[in-house]
Amino acid sequence: MRVEILATSLAFALVFLPLLAWRWRIKIKIAVAGGIIIGALTGLIISQIGYATELNTALLIVLELPVIVLITALIILARFYRDPERSPTVTENVILSPADGTVVYVNKVERGEDVVATKGERKFKLNEITDTDLLPNTVCLVGIDMNILNVHVNRAPIAGKTLLRKRIAGRFVSLRQQESETLNERVTTVISNGMFSVGVVQIASRLVRRIVSYINEGDDLQIGQRIGAIVFGSQVDVAIPELENLSIEVKPGDEVKAGISIVARYDL
Repeated sequence: MRVEILATSLAFALVFLPLLAWRWRIKIKIAVAGGIIIGALTGLIISQIGYATELNTALLIVLELPVIVLITALIILARFYRDPERSPTVTENVILSPADGTVVYVNKVERGEDVVATKGERKFKLNEITDTDLLPNTVCLVGIDMNILNVHVNRAPIAGKTLLRKRIAGRFVSLRQQESETLNERVTTVISNGMFSVGVVQIASRLVRRIVSYINEGDDLQIGQRIGAIVFGSQVDVAIPELENLSIEVKPGDEVKAGISIVARYDL
């Protein structure tokens, strides 16, 4: 491998990947590790091209960035479209996360208050999640941010019957914008286990072309069962009723996995 090609490939990758990570809310340590791996792989590929074609160093360096972008895109697509088999380790008296990602807020919505979602410093109404009499007046709203590297298949947080499965058409607006949760396409699902109901809202981002639904109203679901998927960056909110002997088990910053991580426990 040519040393000058390796050095420039690493430099390009270690600039490009952290910028991408900032844009798509990916941890910087993942971006740096990815930059080293992708940069080294690019250096190897470009060096082999140089040996095979005898192109000069300047032309080889010009080829590095497109190769870095291509490798990054292939890795992102491979990670995004994966759908691993999962079996919940605990299924009794728990509410599981419906999505992979990072918990961004845990907000209690009192009786009579507007449902307010938070994105950074901004606060805005998110009424779709409780726009039904199937949910109680007082809920805890847990927001889960999904970055481009997360599994984007969503799962049922509880076992029960699907009481509501409603698609709300919207405009494709970045989730960073204040009105995104009221303008973006979403699918609202309410599941009842006979004792209480839990609401799940799948929210599309501006790059999304569709939210894929795997279930219909009236379907009986198992806890952790696949209920749908959101294409590319997105957010999932789960509305949990305020009940005696029910405790929320997550806080902002926690990493969760769909159908595995426990969001709440109850003893009814």
